[in-house]
Amino acid sequence: MAGPPPQQNHFLGAPIKVVTTFGEELEGELYCYDVSGSNSFVLRRQLPNGSTSYKWVRSNVIREVQALGPPRPVDGTLPALDLKKLEERVEREANKFTNALGAGATEHAQAVFNAMARTLDCEWDKEDIMCLGVRISSPYVPESCAGGNDPVALERVQKVLQGELDKMKQMSIEGGSGSASSFSLMTSMEEDEGRKM
Repeated sequence: MAGPPPQQNHFLGAPIKVVTTFGEELEGELYCYDVSGSNSFVLRRQLPNGSTSYKWVRSNVIREVQALGPPRPVDGTLPALDLKKLEERVEREANKFTNALGAGATEHAQAVFNAMARTLDCEWDKEDIMCLGVRISSPYVPESCAGGNDPVALERVQKVLQGELDKMKQMSIEGGSGSASSFSLMTSMEEDEGRKM
């Protein structure tokens, strides 16, 4: 009669080399695996610059596995977590996400906000976007920027806004990730500007 199967966790942390059915060779530490759900595992590699990379691999593409050494010793104690700090962080992130959604904002206004927020700290003030103390009002073009105590901030916001609008227009013309509706929004916005001039 055979003994009990070896503990699966025994292999965690072991350096392994994997050859896929595509001929790709992967090396790293067996970080985790899931044999009952996704039938996959994750390899972890320490890069020379000090960062860590992870590679998720489905088990059905594995042709060969070779152990390159024993698992590294694992310290069984986990570091303590400051739950108060963790709760505060979660709350900050939730507020940040909530503040990024403009209540009643048009699709164009939300697209402008999202584009600006990639570069600058932005928040909604009713239907206006606030960046660096500068108010961006509808139709969300550089000429609709006002306020702020710093003329350099106003110029910076206008410059970033113009660049983001140019990118959005180019993407919609090229049929990139911009949708036809964003192109029609940009076109109608330009027509509105023409009527104002």
